[in-house]
Amino acid sequence: MSNNFFEALHQIATEKSIPREAIEEIVESAMLSAYKKQYGITNNVRVVFDRNDNSVKIVTRKMVVNNPRNFAEEIAMEKAKRLFEGVKLGDEIDIEENPFDSFGRIAAQTAKQVIIQKIKEAEKNIIYDDFKSKEGELINGYLQRKTKDRMFIDLGKTEGILPAKEQSPLEHYKIGDRIKAIVLSVLKDSKGPTIILSRSHPTFVKKLFEMEIPEVYDGIVGIVNIVRFTGVRAKVAVMSERDDIDSVGACVGMKGVRIQSIVRELEGEKVDVVEYSPDRVTMASNALTPARVKEVIEAGRGGVIAVVDKDQYNLAVGKGGHNAKLASRLCGFDIDIKTDEQYREFLSSSESRALVEQLFAKKDVDETPLEELGLEPRIIKLLEDGGILSVEDLVERSFDDLIQIDGIGEKSAKKILDIVSEVVDFDDDEEEEDEAGEENSGETAEETSGESERGEGGEG
Repeated sequence: MSNNFFEALHQIATEKSIPREAIEEIVESAMLSAYKKQYGITNNVRVVFDRNDNSVKIVTRKMVVNNPRNFAEEIAMEKAKRLFEGVKLGDEIDIEENPFDSFGRIAAQTAKQVIIQKIKEAEKNIIYDDFKSKEGELINGYLQRKTKDRMFIDLGKTEGILPAKEQSPLEHYKIGDRIKAIVLSVLKDSKGPTIILSRSHPTFVKKLFEMEIPEVYDGIVGIVNIVRFTGVRAKVAVMSERDDIDSVGACVGMKGVRIQSIVRELEGEKVDVVEYSPDRVTMASNALTPARVKEVIEAGRGGVIAVVDKDQYNLAVGKGGHNAKLASRLCGFDIDIKTDEQYREFLSSSESRALVEQLFAKKDVDETPLEELGLEPRIIKLLEDGGILSVEDLVERSFDDLIQIDGIGEKSAKKILDIVSEVVDFDDDEEEEDEAGEENSGETAEETSGESERGEGGEG
């Protein structure tokens, strides 16, 4: 085959980042397809690559006969002698053939189509593998075109899609603008890879922190959690295991220069950086930044009550409740925000006072959580709503008590009591009571006997 042809293929492969081995497989597949189109068989054919002169040859194994009828498998004796000395009738010899001479127009067209198709498939696979490995990473591109529900981003080798739901409402771009986003997902279909980008995912904020803050990139400061209302506010909980590092200060930077670069990339979206704490009270207070919290009190059902001054209430709740909602999501539990006056009113109600007294009265008592019984989460929530917060509470309740709780019927109540009777060991208590009863009975019998003897002696 012409050296120029093979070199042209390698040039295409280089431009499209296709490995040399892959391009050779493509050529081999094309040659075999063309040969089969011309002669109908390929079982006696192999494709040989000569790396020294960048050429490819088709080698066919043929039998030497006087009058060949099947030119794909047989060769005339006279022609064989010109190629090999000492050849005999019936011998099988390898013949190098020039594809340009062997193939007709249709076979050549088949080879061309196979090469084009295989190169396109190889290019798609390479692009897919390349971007699949970049999922969750930042990438830069240019706005190529946009529709009502998506933007198409030029990524060089291919284009990515930035759907409307993955955009920020604060952002407005023109054709040709440079756009930074994360590779959210890469999908594979018959038309090629579909690359979905995002600027609204919390991971986008995390990658911006890694890019702008060396301590985060190096792992000195760790990001524990990120929550976000895109275009409104984001909250980032950070921590460091090193005592000499101020994790929040490292992220904010001198005079806020580091965090401001991130805010600019987010087109003005507010970003709160807070110190993570495993202590729920401290974490809730930190999460409500920028509001100042006076006190945080543990409440029922796993939540807390945050008490703030009246002038801090709107700041703590935030516009549309965004600050309070994000704080709860950042902590992983409900935060009920109240002013001093609202908290006093809350305590004044008998139901609330009973709940608070119950909570604080049992702080020093070892209680067994309801989860230990293996009850369904739905049942546990119904029991907690009914004021049953531990196994000890549940043991004291009767069947009639349980069916009075909203959402628990007779069937559920019976099932709960059955589980309690199986899990909770009542035998020890009963034995202790029985033993105590027997001792008391013994003492009473002795006393009675003594009294009788004294009575009889008196009478005597």
